[in-house]
Amino acid sequence: MMKTLTACILLLLLPLLQARAQVLDPAPDKKISIKFSPQHLFINGLHLYVEKVPGQGSRHGFVFSPRLYVGNTGTVDVLAGRNWVEESDVKGYGAEVLHRFYLSDYISQYNRRVYLSYGVNYHRFNLEFERQGWVRETDAEGLDVYKYRLRPFNEKINRVGGVALLGLQVPAVEGVLLFDFYLGAALKHSSANTDFSHVRFNRNAFDFGYSGLHFVSGLTVGVAL
Repeated sequence: MMKTLTACILLLLLPLLQARAQVLDPAPDKKISIKFSPQHLFINGLHLYVEKVPGQGSRHGFVFSPRLYVGNTGTVDVLAGRNWVEESDVKGYGAEVLHRFYLSDYISQYNRRVYLSYGVNYHRFNLEFERQGWVRETDAEGLDVYKYRLRPFNEKINRVGGVALLGLQVPAVEGVLLFDFYLGAALKHSSANTDFSHVRFNRNAFDFGYSGLHFVSGLTVGVAL
């Protein structure tokens, strides 16, 4: 009798327990996110970050980051300590691939997650600027003459690098909005070709053609799909 009564109570409670479990069950882990880097907008650069998580609950993420640069170099000139008055223009592109490893399992769309990330990147920049220099011209009599005046110059930079990061992903708005805070180290190697007397854009870690090891930190903002 007692066993029968217990079985009946369990049968009555089972639907309630299942409904409760459905309420407490976290939303599924979103497998794709798209973010951008707001700080790079100040140097006329657009960095996008597309992250793919291979499976539900996976601690791994794979990031592809295309980059585009179009505009003047004024902000970079200030950060690099260049003191010329004439502004330069930059056109460039690049890409970075990263592997990200989360140190904790996905629990819900509200939990913050610490991660480690590493990857490689490539950038190409074309920089145009004006400085005083010798210019060959043809005079009225058809003779070639040289004049010293303001003239355009061009510098082309190819840069490869690697990066290692420690980051914190902070979700908001039920996990739809994502904030990523990161810091770490980057290693860059640049090669440049210029028709100026010497390479100009390699002053420090903020510059387009820098080579060396330096500290990095920043923020990305985006959405989970």
